[in-house]
Amino acid sequence: MDLRKIARILRRTAVGVVAALVLALVTLKLLYGMGTPYPDASSTALVADTDVAAVVSLDFPPGNVAGSSDGRVFFNLHPIAHLDRFTDAFLFELVDGKPHPYPDADSQPDLRFVFGMTVDRQNRLWLTAPAAVDRERTRLIAYDLTSNAKVLDHELDPGVARFGQDLRITPDGKTVLLANASAFRFTAASLVVLDIATWTSREILIGDPSTQAQDWVLTVRGGPYRVAYGLINFQAGLDGISISPDGRWLFLAPMSNDTLFRVPLADVLDPAVSPSTLSAHVMRVGKKPLSDGIEAASDGSVLITDVEHGGIARVDARGGLQTLVKLGVVSWADGVFVGPSGDAFFTDSAIPLYIDPFMRPPALDRLRSGRPYHLYRFSLPP
Repeated sequence: MDLRKIARILRRTAVGVVAALVLALVTLKLLYGMGTPYPDASSTALVADTDVAAVVSLDFPPGNVAGSSDGRVFFNLHPIAHLDRFTDAFLFELVDGKPHPYPDADSQPDLRFVFGMTVDRQNRLWLTAPAAVDRERTRLIAYDLTSNAKVLDHELDPGVARFGQDLRITPDGKTVLLANASAFRFTAASLVVLDIATWTSREILIGDPSTQAQDWVLTVRGGPYRVAYGLINFQAGLDGISISPDGRWLFLAPMSNDTLFRVPLADVLDPAVSPSTLSAHVMRVGKKPLSDGIEAASDGSVLITDVEHGGIARVDARGGLQTLVKLGVVSWADGVFVGPSGDAFFTDSAIPLYIDPFMRPPALDRLRSGRPYHLYRFSLPP
């Protein structure tokens, strides 16, 4: 074949490939990278900055926090940073104000990627290790806090709750609820219901407004938070869930959504309730900030982390929104927990400080530049 003809063919092929790539990038940007900045729904904080205490200062970013009815407090390091490259402890209990590896140092290699955490009414500490972080299957672990012994370690079937991070256990201790947050807006978020006795699962509220991300642009201290140099907005669906203390309601808080929802827990647990009926029973509670973790309180209110404004908001029983804490030094308020004394704890996972535009695990010097990282505590105002 004539060399000039071969060159022409190669040039046409290259032009075609470049044009297809440009078209794909433009389409990706138009579908997933536009959005609207979220209106500032915060107000003057009810808790003064000086009344928010940094409980511990850490070399690596924390993820979630949970505690027991007798006042024990636990937290983990955030698995998105793949900190197993730099440290050998990942799950901690606060003992006399200091973090100690839980249940012990020898168990830590098995807890490298734990994420969501909660303590149930049977006094068990539950942990998730989502498949999307570094596994083929999502894993659930539970410790009996009376004996500090592991009582459960189970991998879900492949594909079940791949993005399952936040979790709650029903009051009777028989069912796990997992917030399956989705891969940005590429996949539909959902709620996964797991029967502990049989490990059968149901995925519900798939694509329902109460679990999905809306097209908001999340803004952090450095500006709009996007992935792939602006091609994709950092948006997630159902992230925070919490059961009301009376066991009547399940609260649902998609991260990139302007509304806090609730649904009767009995309907969630009843497989005979059809998808359309379940969706019809979902109620809008009130406006919320773009959020991560949530915690239902005994007075009917719900605490919600405010990712954009460095703190904690509260949606009261009538749907009113209040700002409790707003700290300029907090980069990403992540997990929140209310202890039996009325003190609230929350973590700053500081994600924008070290995760690069392609969501790659950060280098050690990048992590060091953001330290110290903190777990905070404050007393809930009336």
